Amino acid sequence: MFRYFKLTQKIFFIFVLMIVLVMNSWAFTFTTVLDFQDSFTTVQQYSFPSVVLTSELKDDVHIALLAVYNYLATGETASKTIYQEKFTEAIRAEYALFQLSQTSTDFEFTQQFNEKLLAVYTQADELVTQYEQDPTDPGVRDKLATLNTARDDFITFTETEITNQISSQIDQANATISSTVQTIQLYLVGVSALVLLIIVFVAAFISTNISKPIRTLTQAAQEFGKGKFHKVQIYRNDELGLFAKTFNTMAANIQASQTALEEELTKTKELDRQKSEFLSIAAHQLRTPMAGIRWVSQMLFDGDMGDLNKEQKHHLGNALENINRMINLINDLLDVTKIEEQKFNYKLEVIDLVALVKEQIKQLANLTKELKITVQFSYEPVGEISAEVDVEKISLAINNLIDNAIKYSKPNGVVEVNISKHGNMVHGYVKDHGVGIPTKSQTEVFTKFFRGPNILKMVTEGSGLGLFLVKDIVTKHEGKVWFESQEGVGTTFFFDLPIAQAKPDARPTLPPQP
Repeated sequence: MFRYFKLTQKIFFIFVLMIVLVMNSWAFTFTTVLDFQDSFTTVQQYSFPSVVLTSELKDDVHIALLAVYNYLATGETASKTIYQEKFTEAIRAEYALFQLSQTSTDFEFTQQFNEKLLAVYTQADELVTQYEQDPTDPGVRDKLATLNTARDDFITFTETEITNQISSQIDQANATISSTVQTIQLYLVGVSALVLLIIVFVAAFISTNISKPIRTLTQAAQEFGKGKFHKVQIYRNDELGLFAKTFNTMAANIQASQTALEEELTKTKELDRQKSEFLSIAAHQLRTPMAGIRWVSQMLFDGDMGDLNKEQKHHLGNALENINRMINLINDLLDVTKIEEQKFNYKLEVIDLVALVKEQIKQLANLTKELKITVQFSYEPVGEISAEVDVEKISLAINNLIDNAIKYSKPNGVVEVNISKHGNMVHGYVKDHGVGIPTKSQTEVFTKFFRGPNILKMVTEGSGLGLFLVKDIVTKHEGKVWFESQEGVGTTFFFDLPIAQAKPDARPTLPPQP
């Protein structure tokens, strides 16, 4: 029957049960506190004040006697004043103690206390009077001895009485506490039994109604992570049952979606394979005739087949530029298809990177002259900076970085190129002061066919494959490449490559040779 209640109703029932138990405990605690309060009210209103007054009276008499001794020794009137004031306070305390008396024993103690106090006071007063009449009188010494005896008798009496009163109050408090403790122990036995039953009930409830279903759902979720979409076997009418039904519906939907996605992925992979195969075939088929067209066009341009007029040579020059651009695009496409098919082979050798960078800058001299760009190359330390690389691939990567920096710089701009040693790495950068890369496009920089929207407005040529190739080449050399850019300010591309001397036996992780 209990299983048909909602989970919130079950929890509410347990909550009410706990409240009843807590209120019962609170009521008992309140009653116990009242008992303690009644027991200690007497101590607070009578016993404790009487002990305090007795102690204060004793202290006042002690101070008064010290003042008497000081007066006899020095004759200072201030000491006599203190003696009189303290004895007056002692008499007042003795009167207050008398008012607190409630039993015959209390009155008997007060009477004895008064006698002891008067004896001390009388002896002290007589001693002071005799001293003032004749300080040299031998009777002063006798009076002093008598006063000391009265003082000792008074101190012994008060200390004994204080000890007796404190012991009496402790015994009374112990009796009260002992009685209360027994009551509490009996109560705790009953409460403990009840709490134990409630704990067993709550544990069984949590295990059956919460822990077990949640554990089942958790195991199902873990199976989800492994791609196993099994239904959850939970048959309940509460919230966890509803959650299990929703969970099963979600599992069925995800399984159906996954099946559909797997089918689409298979189709996409096949289309991508066909696309790469088509690009490879098309690029191979186009490269040979394009090379022939460039060769013939170059012969015409050079005048090997006869002289051309100025206009003919101008148009033929434009044609040669477009032919070279097409051949570069074909080469990029072939490189991309090789990367995708893991056939982009590497042949490593130790080379001087300084010389390699200088060579790439030299190859781009015509472009820098045409666009009026200055390339500044610096390196440190002076001398050879060696790395173990595939010369052709690294040349392509560095050429692409410098070529982009030149093309996208502002007129009469400066491109900075630098390489240096940093630990066991060669660190380099290519920096321009050009158009920069928009922030929203920066995550796509190293993807295939990426060209910034601001670049498309100013430069129409370009395949968008250069930085994709740079990223793959540097990564295959166990290096890394990254950039910093601000639109309208410029872009800096950084790269790191291992130094050959630091890792002489190292080889980058490369695709297998065919």
